[in-house]
Amino acid sequence: MKPNGRTLIFGGQARLPKEISANEVFQVIAEVDLQTGKVRDVDFTPCPPSIARMLKRLMVEMSMPDDVNDLLIEIEHRLFHKCKKAVITAIKDLVREFREYQYRMTKSSYPSTEG
Repeated sequence: MKPNGRTLIFGGQARLPKEISANEVFQVIAEVDLQTGKVRDVDFTPCPPSIARMLKRLMVEMSMPDDVNDLLIEIEHRLFHKCKKAVITAIKDLVREFREYQYRMTKSSYPSTEG
């Protein structure tokens, strides 16, 4: 069954260093256009506003399957904070969720050969 909407919500998460937050998990939640694979909107928790603004500028309109490597390089070069590793891991988790969804949809769109 394919979703009726044009966008879906995907999420990724990673552990934060204990000295950063009592909340041990960093999350990235993205609304992704299913036809283009582009991120339409994205939120981060917990995240300082300045980091969230920068990440949002980098991620909105990026293509999930195609632009992730460039995004990770940008983060590596532009973010100098103890949360960097968690941010990168959460984004990789987000992309993995998107790719798994695409794979499931591709597999379910072919008729069964069992008989």
